[in-house]
Amino acid sequence: MVKIKEGYVMSPREKAEFERLDALPRKLSGRVDYYFKPQTKYPPRIYVFMHAEIWCDRNRRPMGLYYAVPFLSRPMNREEIEYHHFNHRLCYYQYDDWNKLIVAEEREAEVLDIESPGYGAEFIEKLKTLSKNMTLDNQHH
Repeated sequence: MVKIKEGYVMSPREKAEFERLDALPRKLSGRVDYYFKPQTKYPPRIYVFMHAEIWCDRNRRPMGLYYAVPFLSRPMNREEIEYHHFNHRLCYYQYDDWNKLIVAEEREAEVLDIESPGYGAEFIEKLKTLSKNMTLDNQHH
């Protein structure tokens, strides 16, 4: 269940929309894709696309990733699927620091390990290995 800020009172319109979306069946699976964007006009960064299976190439075009191929993918865990169930739009995260990405992904990997033993730990190892090969501007490996 999505956590609503304690003490927050929904308007009748918000409550109706929440109840409508909450009644819809959840997706059974999802994929997270990781893209590396090298430096152009802006510093290099990592894009993390949630429910990557529904993103088509043209939706990645504004980020300059129309022809890009993900360097890593993983299945979404149930908590992520529940959290993103209420999204109205496509969702992605952008990181310009490997450490912040790894910290965020370690928590997701722990949950993934509970659902599929060993998979989360293996994913984090791959991510850490790749972080040594692909440097971002603010880090010197």
